[in-house]
Amino acid sequence: MNVLPYFFAKKLLIALAFTFMLSYSEAQREVLYYKDTPEGFALSKMPKAWLAEDMKFWQTVMEESHVNPYHAITRQELHQLQQEILSELPDSITHFQASFAISRLIGSLNEGHLGFASNRVSDSLYAYHCVRFPYLVQDIDNGAFIVQRDLSYANRLPPFSRILSINGTPVQQLYEKYASFNGGLEPWKKLMVKNNIRKLLFMDGIVSPFSIKAVVNNDTVQFTTDGYTRYQADSISKVLSAETAPYKPFTLTFANSNIALIGFNSMDGSLRDSFSVFLRRSFTRIKERNAAGVIIDLRKNGGGDSGLGDTLISYISGKPYRNTAGMKMRISQHSKALSEMRRASDPFKKWKNGKIYEYKVRSLVTPAANPLRYTGKVAVLIGPGTFSSANMLTNAIKDYQLAMLIGESTAEPGNDFGEIFSFMLPRTHIVATGAIKMFTRANGDEKDFGGIKPDMEVMNTFEDILQKKDKVLDKAAEWVTGVKN
Repeated sequence: MNVLPYFFAKKLLIALAFTFMLSYSEAQREVLYYKDTPEGFALSKMPKAWLAEDMKFWQTVMEESHVNPYHAITRQELHQLQQEILSELPDSITHFQASFAISRLIGSLNEGHLGFASNRVSDSLYAYHCVRFPYLVQDIDNGAFIVQRDLSYANRLPPFSRILSINGTPVQQLYEKYASFNGGLEPWKKLMVKNNIRKLLFMDGIVSPFSIKAVVNNDTVQFTTDGYTRYQADSISKVLSAETAPYKPFTLTFANSNIALIGFNSMDGSLRDSFSVFLRRSFTRIKERNAAGVIIDLRKNGGGDSGLGDTLISYISGKPYRNTAGMKMRISQHSKALSEMRRASDPFKKWKNGKIYEYKVRSLVTPAANPLRYTGKVAVLIGPGTFSSANMLTNAIKDYQLAMLIGESTAEPGNDFGEIFSFMLPRTHIVATGAIKMFTRANGDEKDFGGIKPDMEVMNTFEDILQKKDKVLDKAAEWVTGVKN
């Protein structure tokens, strides 16, 4: 069954009648065109005609605010997709069906920053009443979910078992469906599906008990297992947290070969001062120890403030560079409303709607002299989890050869659309996202929509992960020291 039965949704929604009255003031201040839901909205289906209206509204906002919404799909193709989606739906639809429909349109624009859309009815149903899929997914590979950990009571699937189908639906079919809700490169789509699989299954009506078909040590097994509730999830999270090293935005350690290992996991702008202190202390130690090399790991860095990247570069390179060749922005009533909502000064408020503002970075920046700058070999580790401002930092390093990039390609293009904003669709109350700006990759090639490729491509296999090996880090150490491990 592909859609959560209406009677089940209604039963859950009744239990949530007061839940939706919880504080939403913070969220609404960040959502353009926010409106309170009408009475009875959470307890009812909606006419398909409402969805059709919201599809047109969404398209209008995207066309008016986006620099180039049709870089991956034509306007005619988008219209045909809308008609195809509507033709597949009944006259009366659920909140979940509406979310899936809008998300398919968003995914068709093929941008990593524009992801899955839902309203607070869907979000609250999942948060409070979903009996969750009891497996942590390591990866998605050749039509299978690769198990990282079995959280079920039966505990029948060891790490790296391959789940082939869930409740009779092949995993490949599920992946293709859910991947269509996200834009961007394939590694990014896999990451998004993997991270959101519980919510997606729940909204798709694939619920507990789960009928599993899997491969374990080359043997095919089939069984049924229960999921875990929200309350059990709290206990599971505590156990997993206790087993995991505490998260730190940046770390410094030294390998046995006297290589400095810097874990750079966040570019949170609120940490800018802390990061500056961290770098000063770290490179003081690196200098005192006369380190054999420096390895910087960006594989878990989802971005934030690109200024942190500039600060890092000043410690590893004195070469001239730029991290973007320019920016384009479309002026619209939506960008102006966004500035007003955020109470930001808007130098473009008198500009005509529809006008494209373009700024080109014509000169390179040369990092200021830094007595702590490391002049030996520097390797930077990258992968699909290197995103947003971290991707921009990677792009600058690649295009201006500031360090050696080792690992896998990033899952985001160097040419990227940003300045993300959220806006509410008037009928379904779904919150979608749009992008106002386009950033051009550092070398100025506007046609390159591939990820940032490493100078040395290395990938950890499932066997490496099982044996707790890190071939990417090993290859970096080998390049730094010139000694093969």
